[in-house]
Amino acid sequence: MNDQPQGQLREIPTSELKQRIERIREQMRARDIDVLLVAGLQDIFNRGHIRYISNMGGGGMIVLPLEGNLTHFIHPVLADSPKIDKPGDIREFIDIRPFGDGAYGFKNDSVGLIQQMNVKGKVGYVGGQAIGVGVYKALVDAVGEDRLVDASDIFYSLRAIKSENEIALMRRSAAIADDCYDMLVDLVAPGVSDYTIYAETKRFLFERESPYSLEVIDADGPYLNFDRYPTGDHLSSGGTLFMEITPAFGGYYAQLPVSMPVDELSPQLMDLARAWNEGFRLGESMLRPGTKVSDVSKAMRDRIAEMGATNPFSHGHAIGLDVADGWVLGDQNEMELQPGMTLAVHPAALTEIAGPGFTAGYTYLITEDGAERLSRHDFYYGW
Repeated sequence: MNDQPQGQLREIPTSELKQRIERIREQMRARDIDVLLVAGLQDIFNRGHIRYISNMGGGGMIVLPLEGNLTHFIHPVLADSPKIDKPGDIREFIDIRPFGDGAYGFKNDSVGLIQQMNVKGKVGYVGGQAIGVGVYKALVDAVGEDRLVDASDIFYSLRAIKSENEIALMRRSAAIADDCYDMLVDLVAPGVSDYTIYAETKRFLFERESPYSLEVIDADGPYLNFDRYPTGDHLSSGGTLFMEITPAFGGYYAQLPVSMPVDELSPQLMDLARAWNEGFRLGESMLRPGTKVSDVSKAMRDRIAEMGATNPFSHGHAIGLDVADGWVLGDQNEMELQPGMTLAVHPAALTEIAGPGFTAGYTYLITEDGAERLSRHDFYYGW
């Protein structure tokens, strides 16, 4: 097992946070945006924008002007808590304020502050799905719809390319996921409940200082009809335990999707595993700068189909501060891979939607001349 090394990086240094804010402001100036309203939630899809500029994973709203301190509106209990100082000296450049208009507030506080600034240029919002209808309407009333722009792409473009510190945190998450898999190998057996598996996985990850994590799970025989929580299924011989082991050390996720055989794979699942392996190995071989995401996706989908299986889903996604970090590995994504990008690759091979299936995969870093698998594992089940 990989125990926590002494002195290891645990979060992004505040100096790097400040550099990020300056890069954001450069793009704001280029687009005549005077202030941004950045929103986040405490979930696997909408946490990243707030954490990117604050090291705080609790959501809330941040007002980011062209000059001066940022203002972070959060729950009153947290605003005065010493926990705010744990992510570093963020109070040096972020004013922490409690929101004042109820448990689902922010409208009067964040929009009111923007109104007080009396800005003349555009007002941008980041993380529209986390802002909510009430705040959006208040923004429209305050500045006019013609001056309001979705500036989420500024954050996504900067977040797409990881720094050395970000990569270091993701390497640690990948190592924790690997060790968790090793623990599960000894636990998986016929009759074991998905509640037991889920509990042991969460315990393992939390004890290794992952502040939150995602573990989709299905322990129902040969199926991949997973959810993000256990449902009372028990492992059965010939089936699999499917999980996406996804810790977030320092706030940065790495994912290890697995289909772990319970005893031996049934003949049907072995055929599906072979189809997965063919599609996966082809896609993995294409991971390099300049390759279109859509080309990787289509190649894997076609190869899996040639093997007599189907995959109606995306084959993976960007990963970082959010589990799905801005884009998916799908047939419609014409973006080209670039050095510094990180993604989880996990095609599936199924008989049909809701039918038996097999999937697995790893987290990758796109390098200057290819891709690096962050996991030390290489799954092989006899194909």
